[in-house]
Amino acid sequence: MLLVWQVAFAQQPPPPSGAYDAAPYLGQIRNTYVYGDIWERPGLSARDRSMITVAVNQALYATYELRLHMGRALDNGVTQAEISEIIAHTLWYSGFPTGVNAARVAEQVFAERGLPASPPGASSRQPPVDPELEFPGAFQQTPYLRDLLNQVVYAETWKRAELSPRDRSMITVAVGTAMYASSEVRYHVGRALDNGVTQDEIAEIITHVTFYSGFPTGVNAARVTTEVLEARGLPLGDGRFPAAPYLDELIDGLVYGETWTREQLSARDRSLATIAVTLANYQTDQLRVHLNRGLDNGLTTQEIAELIAQVTLYSGFPSGVNASRTFAEVLQERGMPLPD
Repeated sequence: MLLVWQVAFAQQPPPPSGAYDAAPYLGQIRNTYVYGDIWERPGLSARDRSMITVAVNQALYATYELRLHMGRALDNGVTQAEISEIIAHTLWYSGFPTGVNAARVAEQVFAERGLPASPPGASSRQPPVDPELEFPGAFQQTPYLRDLLNQVVYAETWKRAELSPRDRSMITVAVGTAMYASSEVRYHVGRALDNGVTQDEIAEIITHVTFYSGFPTGVNAARVTTEVLEARGLPLGDGRFPAAPYLDELIDGLVYGETWTREQLSARDRSLATIAVTLANYQTDQLRVHLNRGLDNGLTTQEIAELIAQVTLYSGFPSGVNASRTFAEVLQERGMPLPD
C-alpha cells in the first residue's frame, strides 16, 4: 500500500508556490486525496479527467484553477482544438461570460507554451441547413430559446467533430454536477449512457467533480443518477449513493470522519459555516440536512435565523428566501417554534 501511495505522489504535479501556505490542511487534502487518490483512479483516463476539470472550472469561473488545468490538459493529451471546443460547448451550459473568461485564459496558456493563437484543427462555424429538430416542442413560450436549443446547441455544437459525442456527454454531466443542475444531470446521464459512457465512468465523473465543486454537488448528482439508472433497470449496489459508491466512502472518511472531527473548529462552528455555504449556493437538500445538524450541534433557532439574514446580504434574496422557507419546514418537522 505504501508503494502505491509513493508512486501516486511521484506522479502528481507540485503545488503552485505559496498556494497552501495560509491553509496547510487544504494542501494535505490536495496531495492525499485529489492527486494522490482521485486523479490516480483507473475509472477515467488522465485525458478524460483533464477535459471534465477544464469544463468544470470554466463553468465555476475559477480562473486560477482553469489556467492550471488547461496546461495540465495539454500535458495529458488534450489538443488545442479540443480545449477550444470544450470552451464553446461548456458555455451553453454555464453561460456566455464563462466562455469569454475561459477564452482569455486559453490565449494566455497557449502563448506561454509558444503555441499558435488559433488552434490547429479548429473548424469554422457551419450552421446546419434545415436540421432535424431534437426538441421541436420545447419552450413554446420562448420560441427563440427553442431555436437556439434545437438549431445551435444540438444540431450544430453537439455535431461538431472536434469532440466525440462521448466527450461531450462526459463534459456536460460534469458541468451539470458542478452547477447543481438536477434536471440537466438527469437528462444528460441518460444521454451519456446512450453515447457510450459507462455506468462506472459516470460514477467516477461525479466523484472527480465533487473535489472541484463541493460535496453537496456530488451528493445531488449521485441521487439524481441513481434515479436514472433505476429507471433503466441497470444494476445498483447498496449504500447511500449507489450511483457513485466511492463518494459514500469519501463522505464517511474525509468529510465526517476526518474534517468534521478536527479540533481547530467546534462542531457548532462547522455547522455555521456549512449552513452558510449551502444557503448561498441554493443547495436545498444539503441545506436541510445541515440545518438539522446545526440544531443538533447546539445552534439556536435565533442564531440560524440571524445567519440566514447575514448571508442573504452576500448571496442575494432568492437564496435567503429559500433558506427561510426550508428552515421553517425543518422546525415544523421537529415540532419546534419559529424564531421571534
